[in-house]
Amino acid sequence: MAGVPVAVIAERKVVRHFQREGATSMADAIPYEPNFLVRRRAFERLKGLDVLRTDGKGRWWLDEARWEDRRADRRTRALFALLAVGVAAAVAALR
Repeated sequence: MAGVPVAVIAERKVVRHFQREGATSMADAIPYEPNFLVRRRAFERLKGLDVLRTDGKGRWWLDEARWEDRRADRRTRALFALLAVGVAAAVAALR
């Protein structure tokens, strides 16, 4: 059984918080303090990727375009991993 992608779930929860609050532009930035360690790590990761951006006053907002790019990159990596496993299985079956 595969492990639960805890980091991915935490990122989604952090992003959903900003979406629910309508913090999707600098003008709508909000203060944010994660209440769980895993969400704090997700928050730090998303800040580092500029998915969450600051207004310079301790408030944060979600850059939705960068979030969509991150999701697309993640899907692309997953697809390539799946293809690699499929090719490896096909090669093993032909031996």
